Amino acid sequence: MLVSMTVRNIALIEELDVTFHRGLHVLTGETGAGKSIVVDSINLVLGERADRGLIRTGCDKATVEAIFDISDNPKINSMLASESLESDGGLMPVYREISGSDRNVCRVCGVIVPLSFLRQITELLVDIHGQHEHQSLLSEDFHLAFLDAFGDETHQMRHRDVADKYRAWHEAGAKFSAIRKENAQRAQRQETLEIRIKELREAKPVVGEKDLLTSQRIRFADHEKIATALKAIYQNLTASEGTNLGVNALLRGAVEESQRIAEYDERFKALFERLQSTYYETEEMSLDVRAMVDGEDFDEEKYEQVLARLDVYRRLEKRYGMEADELCNYYETLSDELKTIQSMDELLQKAEARYKQTLSEYRAAAAALTASRRQVAEKLQSIMELQLNDLGMENTQFRCVFTPHDPSGKQQPSPEGDDHVGFHISPNVGEPLKPLKKIASGGELSRMMLAMKAAAADKNLIPTMIFDEIDTGISGRIAGVVAEKMDDIARYRQVICVSHLPQIAAMADHQYLVEKSVTGERTVTTLHELNYEQRVDEVASLMGVQTLDSSSGKVHAWNMIEAAKNRKRE
Repeated sequence: MLVSMTVRNIALIEELDVTFHRGLHVLTGETGAGKSIVVDSINLVLGERADRGLIRTGCDKATVEAIFDISDNPKINSMLASESLESDGGLMPVYREISGSDRNVCRVCGVIVPLSFLRQITELLVDIHGQHEHQSLLSEDFHLAFLDAFGDETHQMRHRDVADKYRAWHEAGAKFSAIRKENAQRAQRQETLEIRIKELREAKPVVGEKDLLTSQRIRFADHEKIATALKAIYQNLTASEGTNLGVNALLRGAVEESQRIAEYDERFKALFERLQSTYYETEEMSLDVRAMVDGEDFDEEKYEQVLARLDVYRRLEKRYGMEADELCNYYETLSDELKTIQSMDELLQKAEARYKQTLSEYRAAAAALTASRRQVAEKLQSIMELQLNDLGMENTQFRCVFTPHDPSGKQQPSPEGDDHVGFHISPNVGEPLKPLKKIASGGELSRMMLAMKAAAADKNLIPTMIFDEIDTGISGRIAGVVAEKMDDIARYRQVICVSHLPQIAAMADHQYLVEKSVTGERTVTTLHELNYEQRVDEVASLMGVQTLDSSSGKVHAWNMIEAAKNRKRE
């Protein structure tokens, strides 16, 4: 519900703070006092078009901030979460600022948001009927939801079933469409896949092979350097003729010389043993190097094979834009896709069968919902005609008109079913039924809207209702009935009403007086909540009592307020 509102520099309002409650609120005051300005302020914070003419003369900007209690409204909380917004303990502040420089600032939960989001979220919180645009019940788009709200749990279950069947049909249709699109391109894609698979199958890529081939290519390219080095090492170890003796020959001479003196000293003996061990080690090393030299024969044919294989990898990498090791997985992926395409006919048949099945299931569920809606419509028609009878429109006919589907066109499924429903009425005997939005009489329209809202008071619709001078064209006995209807609605919703009728003012749970006064050289509109004694005086004034010392007028006003209190207790 609407918890509070702060208005600054709107028309005659300099600054206004007002707190709202549950139940029926009635705003009264003299004509021209500024009651419509309060409603204009509410409209502004709800996201209505910004009229710069509302900015108070001499001010650069005007602001309105409203705080809503959304603790019991999961849909609003879900919308906030979708925008990463969070309420403060279940309270949601909404702020609107307009300026003469066309600056337009909207904030929800302290965060700047687009005007479209502000409208989207507030239209679920407040419904204004009167001189402005928040008249959702006049829109035929809302009539279907209004009708469904009167259905029992079985009806709601059918409604949910249609939405589920619609989602299943939509998903099946999307899948069927995607497969058909793939099928249309199947021949070309299949040819491409077969060529690539054949190429990769013949290439037989192996993970890690390219790195191994690269290493072999480097080894082959450096063969001459390696062979020369190995031969030099072998020559240095084993040379036994000429002046440049090898290591082995020199060590052998050293071993022989040390052996001659080994028996003279333990140190000489240890030297002999070390030299002898080193000799044996270098001799074994010579044999190993000889084996390396013999194994380094250059294989020209194998080298060409390595280069050719590397060229295959380079070509495939360039063609497919991936590393050599990725080609193996790519081959498997292509093979799987080819199998899928080759089985496309079967997939297409299954997808088409699923699409037709879900469509059939949707049509059956939609037909059941239509039948249920027609039963609910009969009940709603009776309820509405009783409400209109109470409001003095005794001969009014109210009908829920189901518009038949055009047989020449294709009926597209919808999560709401196959029905298009509009509310039609005939206010006078002998006149044809007409769409609700084409009613001309302001009094009839006011009573019609009030009847609809009274009928739906206990339904889970918009939580706050604002009536801007709903009493237009209403007087006498009907005024009392209107007040009672307001009270009935306020048992389930928060209701804010601007009125001139004493019957409605007397029925209020909370009454506010809008006054205009001159402060300094400026006219200012103020609003304050009345206590009990002030309410009696105000109701008496609305009844036409000229002086507040008129005891009979005040007694009448007191009786009206007490009668209203008794009705509420009952």
